[in-house]
Amino acid sequence: MRKIVVILFILVLLLFHLRYMSRNFDWDSCVYALNIQKNKVEAAFYNPHHLGFESSGLLYWRLLQDVYPTTDIMFFLRLRILAFALFFLGAFTWLFYKLYHDFIAALLLAFLIQVSQAFWFYSLHNDTPLIHSCLMALLFLFTIFFMRKGLKGKHLIFLWVVQLFSIYFHQSNVIHFGMVPMAVLLTDGRTFGTKMRIIFLYLFTLGVATILSYLFVGFIILKRGLGNIDEKHFSFWMFLYAAIDRWGTSGGEKNYIHYFYRGIGDAFLVFQNVAPKFRVNFSDLWNRSHAPYNLHLLFWIFSLSLGFLNFRKMRKEFGKELFIMLFWLIPSIGFYTWWEGYFFEFWVGTTIALWILNFYILKSLSFPSLPKFSQSLIHSTYAVVGALYFITNFTFSTLPRSVGPKFGYIEGIQGPVLKLAEEKIYK
Repeated sequence: MRKIVVILFILVLLLFHLRYMSRNFDWDSCVYALNIQKNKVEAAFYNPHHLGFESSGLLYWRLLQDVYPTTDIMFFLRLRILAFALFFLGAFTWLFYKLYHDFIAALLLAFLIQVSQAFWFYSLHNDTPLIHSCLMALLFLFTIFFMRKGLKGKHLIFLWVVQLFSIYFHQSNVIHFGMVPMAVLLTDGRTFGTKMRIIFLYLFTLGVATILSYLFVGFIILKRGLGNIDEKHFSFWMFLYAAIDRWGTSGGEKNYIHYFYRGIGDAFLVFQNVAPKFRVNFSDLWNRSHAPYNLHLLFWIFSLSLGFLNFRKMRKEFGKELFIMLFWLIPSIGFYTWWEGYFFEFWVGTTIALWILNFYILKSLSFPSLPKFSQSLIHSTYAVVGALYFITNFTFSTLPRSVGPKFGYIEGIQGPVLKLAEEKIYK
């Protein structure tokens, strides 16, 4: 019965998303589509920070042409992202239920993840943030799941493959190298020396596979060299986004607190994009223009404060999960705040982690003598917050972007983008 519920949940989301598919066209999503449309392996590996995104997109596009010849590339690339998002939500629901034996909470958490602004936006958008973020979340959940089974060799091989593909889909995931090794350290049944040998082998082979992959793509596929320092040099391709000063490490004054506040805020709700100012205003708490954002911020302040005050009990119940999660959350928050924290695309994975953390906080506050009542409080809280997120993000984000083409920054590629926007399937 539960499996049928999950399938129906995913089916309803699929039909809903197909009805309100994004018509937003910006520089990144269009360039990635155009790279695939060229139907050349070299173009599919142009971006070094996500080897797997366009290359898998090209393979998908070629297979699709064999089954259903079409020129509507942007729609079907968006459909690919949506399919992976829905697969993730189904896997998340089932894994979370298996881990914590609360099916309704698992389903509501999957809904909360879906209606958070960053996940919702990028599940309908041909861009890189969603797939690699979902892979990191699956890596975390499978690590916990397998750790409870003793983290055998076959489990480590599976986790190794997931982590390698997460790096292929976004280079920045190398910062999460510590998640699986920490699980190995926390698993019982092995001596400390054995654990250290397993960790060394895991990290060494992961590092070698990653390095060899980049060397193969750079030198063999793209035919880069080590001669003159120019656009044909291997290092220029490898560190492309650091070499162009409009991204990441660009000059100018940086307010990292502001970056984090704006980025994480937009990742949950349409926090700043709708208006050129922050929409939180506690001096006018119930004003319709501010109420959703005020309540959202109060919810997280209250939740995290409860977690801090109840940390001893939370650590007792979820100590291993929290320790492994540190190697997911801390690198993400630190690196993405420094890199381009004001863009909510970098916070997709962090929002998923924070929803899982929120469950640990609320679950640790449960009354042992009143288990059903405690569960109903968690379920009711998530249902109310989910409704708030759905109404706000649908009204100000999903609905406007589904009505006719919307254009973001597309300087230099206006012509090809207009052709993408006129795809027949949208008519």
